[in-house]
Amino acid sequence: MTAWTVLVCGDRSRGDDGAAVAAVERLPRRLRAEIRIRARGQLEPDELVSALLSGPCLILDTVHGVPPGSVVEVSLAKLLAGGCLTPASTHALPMPIVVGLAQELGAPLEAGAFLGIGGSAFSVGDLLSPEVEAGLDDYVATIVAHLRARTGARCA
Repeated sequence: MTAWTVLVCGDRSRGDDGAAVAAVERLPRRLRAEIRIRARGQLEPDELVSALLSGPCLILDTVHGVPPGSVVEVSLAKLLAGGCLTPASTHALPMPIVVGLAQELGAPLEAGAFLGIGGSAFSVGDLLSPEVEAGLDDYVATIVAHLRARTGARCA
């Protein structure tokens, strides 16, 4: 079984932007030991290419365009098309461009997926908003279910 790479975008010091980081910290310890976790403040195309070429890949980030605390799953192909949501982390390039460049460099987009949580507070020094804090358990459960469904792992 090929191990998953989980690309975690965000910054804990910027409120809801750190929700993906907080979610990964809440994953079951056994599961964290079975996956490759790569924390990224900004996701670069070469990092995404490397992850997708090495096996299944899951990108985690906070997003704009959905209610705070709600969880969304989007294929990388749909993320590439744009318009459905906007990842909130400060990326050097917008996420659809990162995904498009990765595709042009030969990365198999079908090997990856994006899981996000809606956010509302992104200023330096902010804590997680009450809505995101309330939605974090659902976000963690969705991450675990996604990894379990695609690997058969017990994730307990």
